[in-house]
Order: sequence, then structure tokens, then C-alpha cells
Amino acid sequence: MLSSHIPATQVLAHWAATVPNQWGESTLRTAEHSLEDTIAAMVAGAGDPVCASVRAGLRATGPVPVVGSSIGTCAAFSALANGTAAHARELDEMFLVAGGHFGCAVIPAILAQAHEMDATLDAVLDALIVGSEVMARVGMAMDRSHAEKGWHGTQTIGVIAAAVACGRLLGLDAARMTHALSLAVSMAAGPKVQFGTDTKPVHAGLAAQGGVLAASLAASGVTGSDKALEGPHGFGALYAGDSAADWRSVAAVNDGPLAIDSHGLSFKLYPNCASTHRCLDALQALATEHRFGMEDVERVDTLVGRVNLVNLKYPEPKNPREAMFSMPYAVATMLRYGTVTLADFTPKAVQDDVTRRLMPRVEMRLASTRVETATQLLPHTTAVTLKDGRHLERVVHHAKGSFLNPFSALERQVKFEQCTKGILPEERLAPLRDNLARPQGVKVRQLLALLQFEAQIDDGARFGRLPGRAIYP
Repeated sequence: MLSSHIPATQVLAHWAATVPNQWGESTLRTAEHSLEDTIAAMVAGAGDPVCASVRAGLRATGPVPVVGSSIGTCAAFSALANGTAAHARELDEMFLVAGGHFGCAVIPAILAQAHEMDATLDAVLDALIVGSEVMARVGMAMDRSHAEKGWHGTQTIGVIAAAVACGRLLGLDAARMTHALSLAVSMAAGPKVQFGTDTKPVHAGLAAQGGVLAASLAASGVTGSDKALEGPHGFGALYAGDSAADWRSVAAVNDGPLAIDSHGLSFKLYPNCASTHRCLDALQALATEHRFGMEDVERVDTLVGRVNLVNLKYPEPKNPREAMFSMPYAVATMLRYGTVTLADFTPKAVQDDVTRRLMPRVEMRLASTRVETATQLLPHTTAVTLKDGRHLERVVHHAKGSFLNPFSALERQVKFEQCTKGILPEERLAPLRDNLARPQGVKVRQLLALLQFEAQIDDGARFGRLPGRAIYP
């Protein structure tokens, strides 16, 4: 069957509505890690000024908690606020095969919907798994040209996944699930022009909010086109970029392993755009192996893919948001401190004279003219030229935290603590960890109650580091 003749909308909706809630242990463990990682990112982001502004702008109270506030709101607005918080510090995972961030766009929607229903985390994990597969299948159909065109898949595809996940929680049948998916297509937006601004994290919140609304409207009888994905003026035709959407990935939804089992999620070690992470890992490894410091470096050349060039648009960032999407800033920070942390994305850190003097030594260019696909990403290369004439090079295909280069148990714990310590009230940290470590039977209302607190708002100074030095002085 030609891709254009595949009834992608109905096929995907039918699968999401009817697939049995019978997931393997490894699938559930990945889902639990995603839930833990997203909640940690929400807590880290709760004190960000943009999150405070979003909370202030909601102006509606209700029973559903908002992370970082003692005042709740409605389910849709809770999803908006919590999704924004999850994405605000750029520490939330990537779903590379889907072309965006998964957890920040989908999990806040699921939690808000589940709170309304008084559901357990068992139901949340089921909806999470279903939503992840929908996001992956649409992401594979759109492939890399969607992102290269300038669309932010976290919102454009994330809202579709969030709607289906919420529909799964609501128990929508295949017909109403089709309408939930269709309604979400009409909410898909998110241009990459917003990268480096406050609106970029709001994209995740809008995806989560749209998911709650689309599922709720479909449950109430609102209908949409049953060809919203594949129709002549549907999602694929309008958003695909230079290559046509290939809906064969959706037609094969009943075949083979789930995407989170075969491709996995990529959990982030550094709080900036994932497009820098393979180059940062390579630089750290080279410096450790060859024992050089920042003053020894003549230049650093980084070779990345086309999508990464689109994402990393600030060679000379003026503020922390722009710095999150700057290869020169990321590399200069790694050269100076031997790592990149939340402490490096404050106004003071971004304007630091030593870091700024290192940035002109960093160049970024296209790694290859070969075509990169959603399922076959190209490696990134970091080449270091030292002042003594040595030329060192490292190629990295899988960043630390990714499916084929996972965190250790200690690294996972350290990240969780980095996100939550000094922000979440100390007495809530242990109960939160216990609920996430043993989620079976835990009520969502019990979990979210632990996340209701008044977050202190600052520019990230709470993450301040001790005076640093080069990797090897």
C-alpha cells in the first residue's frame, strides 16, 4: 500500500484505544525513569521566572496542583504550567526517534488528567507508554525534514501524543480516540524561531495543555477529520518539510517492539540543548585522557548534523536562554569547568569574561552531506587543536544518558538530586523518591501533593557553583 493511502489517523487511534495494558518489565522500567526524570525537571524549573509568569497568567484556581505553587488550577492549566516547568531548564529527556522531547509535553498532561480522575500511577505509566509510541510513529513518518524545516517536534508532535495519552486514561474508544488525535492536529504549532526565548519552554506546556483539551473535547462529543494526519491538507502535507511524510511507520504499529524498547529515551546530563551533548562528551573524554586545560587549547572544531545547526543558533549568546542553544558557550564552559551544570546558565555566568574569551576558539559546521533519518542518526565529532601542535579527535554516536550509553544508578541519582535539592522542601524529598521508586498503586493525588510548595523565583543563582577551574590546569 502506498504511504498516501494508509489511513494513518484511524490506524494509530485504534491501536492506542485497544492495545492491551500488558507491558514487559523493561518497558515499565523505562516509563518509570521517564516519569522520575520529568518530575525532577519540573521541580528544577519551578523557580524559573518564565514559570512564575505562566502561573501568574493563568488566573484560575482549581483542584489540580501546579508544581512550585500552593495554589492549584484546572487540569488544562496545570498541564500548561507543569509542562513549561519541565522544559524550562533544558534537563528533560529527548526522544530522538520522535524528533522532540517526550516527557515535558506528555507527562504533565497525563498527571493532570489522572489527578482529575483520582487514578493511580499504574494508569499513568500505561498512558505514558501508549503516548510514547504514538509520538514515535508520527515522528518517524515526518522524519528529520520536519525539524530541519524549523518545527519544534516537542509541541507539534507532542500535542498529538499528549491527546492520545489522555484519551487512553479516559478510556476513549477507537472512534473518539480518532477525534482526540484529530483535534490535537489542529493545536499543533511550535516554530523554532522561539528557541532561546521564554516561549520555547512554553511550547511543552502548550502541548500538554492541548492534549488535555483535545481528549476532553473528544470525550464530550466534538469531532474532527478522520484523515487529520494523512489527508490532502493534513498534518503530513503541511508539516513534513522537504520530504513527504511516510505513514508506513504508522501502518506497522502492531509489528515489532515499542520505540522506547528499540530506540529508547535519551536522558540529559547537561542542562542545555541536546545538540551539544555528544560534542561535550567527546571534549570531556579527550581532556581527561590527554590532560589538557583551557589555556592549552588553540581551537575546537565541532561537526554536527543539519538539525543541530538549526537548533544551535546563538554563536554569541546574550542571556541564559540563548546560551542553552550555543555550541561556543557550551564548549567554552566545558573547557573551563570540566562539565556543564545548571550553575552555568545564569546572567552572571553567561557574561563571565573567562568563558567569553574562550568562545571564539570554537567553530561548528556540518558533519556530513549524508542524509540523517529519525532511526539512523549520524555521529558528532569534536576535534581539538592544542597550542603545542597536537591534534586530537573523538567521534561520539551516543551521548551519555542515551539508550546505548545509559546512566549508571549513581548518575541517575545525582541528576535527580541536582534538580530537587534546595528547591523542593527537604522533608518531601524522601517520600517523593519512594513514590517514584515503587509507583504501583500510588495515587496521583498523593504524588502531586508533594509537589505543591512555594518555589523561590530567581535567575538560577540557587544553582551557583564554587569557583571553578579548567579540566586540567
